[in-house]
Amino acid sequence: MSTGQGEYTLQTCASKPGQRVKQISGGIDGTVMLKDIDDGRCLVALSGSVLGLGSCGPANRWRVMRGPDGSCQIEHVTSNTCIDSANAGPGGRPILYSCHPRSGVGQTQKFDHVTNQSWIRTPGSWGDNGRQRMFPLCLDRLPVASRSITIQDCGETTKLGVRWERIHEFVPLETKLWNDAEKPLASDGVLGGDMAPP
Repeated sequence: MSTGQGEYTLQTCASKPGQRVKQISGGIDGTVMLKDIDDGRCLVALSGSVLGLGSCGPANRWRVMRGPDGSCQIEHVTSNTCIDSANAGPGGRPILYSCHPRSGVGQTQKFDHVTNQSWIRTPGSWGDNGRQRMFPLCLDRLPVASRSITIQDCGETTKLGVRWERIHEFVPLETKLWNDAEKPLASDGVLGGDMAPP
């Protein structure tokens, strides 16, 4: 799966080459360069609002802007445009688009720079009263083909050295609320009263 000039797509986040981007501080104005750890080049604005790799320098500086709700936008300073997912799902191409006002950043421009993993990631979100879930996706210039999985005997897979890593682990809000809620005592009786006689 080639991405041409190092153009980025949105993929499931993983600790792998193609997703590791480090902030290189610089300007006294708070701007940074975003350098690909494995390639050595920097995140740049290519022609046609395409996000890719190029030489590091003053024309390729970025500003991470935090909104009042805690969300982040990542702005390319020279073009005054922001990284935008363009509602693309896994495999889609993010673009550079006019920055939304900071007072109401749209979901398509919410990105985090997860420094301990060196990811530029869309936050997970949900819609339609929880019936739609959008999982976090990361910028990736070296996507790999998805692998199919099957159920196998645990003993055999252990011998082969297969290991799993939990990612995007969280406690659902409903579970947290239930666990934190005060529970009635057994002596309080049944909610709604006793069962009606037959």
